[in-house]
Amino acid sequence: MIEIAICDDESAITGYLESTLKSYEYLLPEPMHIQVFQSGAAVLAALNQQTGDVPFDIIFLDIELGDTTGIAVAEQIRKEFETPVLIFISAHESYCKQLFQFDTTAFLSKPIDEAELKSLLLRVYKQLRNPRQVFVYRFNDTMFRMPLGDILFFESTRHKIEIVTKADAVEHSVRIFYGKLDEVEAQLKHPGFVRIHHSMLVNLDNVERFEKTTLFLPGGRSLALARGKQKEVRRKIMDYYTGGIP
Repeated sequence: MIEIAICDDESAITGYLESTLKSYEYLLPEPMHIQVFQSGAAVLAALNQQTGDVPFDIIFLDIELGDTTGIAVAEQIRKEFETPVLIFISAHESYCKQLFQFDTTAFLSKPIDEAELKSLLLRVYKQLRNPRQVFVYRFNDTMFRMPLGDILFFESTRHKIEIVTKADAVEHSVRIFYGKLDEVEAQLKHPGFVRIHHSMLVNLDNVERFEKTTLFLPGGRSLALARGKQKEVRRKIMDYYTGGIP
């Protein structure tokens, strides 16, 4: 059972989301259970009443709630729970930049497009049910496996590639192998990994925020976008976080 919460103070939006999501249930290998909340306080109460596992896999969260903001609700959720996946809803895409502080986040624009919602649901479901995706590489005849979620970015220097991870924000540990970044990109085939210039491939799921020409990652790291790729990278970032990637 995939547990979904919808939190929006507009009954037309909650009704549309609920019926449209249920119409896609046949695409998933397990049924959906959907609960609707019309305030941030209500969805927080449902989370806090749970004594065992987190009651929701996915929360659709309106940013402009009547009693509070979706961003304030998300801050409360993330103080207590690493999960569920948060999918923000708003008519204003300008909020996108504020949402990078929340892990496993996506964004839907109002009015909600059915094809976009379908694509996003399938992507998030795959993420939920296949959390241990890994990158496999070889160095000195030894095979290594690295969970994709731990990777901040790949950096290429000549014929060597270094994997920089979340743990490196605390203690630097070099992970190097020989190869080409084009080969790494082809192996991953993951829309969340984006080339920000010719020698760097970044995991968007670990970006805390972005500005016009800079990505900010855990540990105070900042990465500049290549001048010639800024427009392309910004488009890919927006596509990924608005569910525009199939």
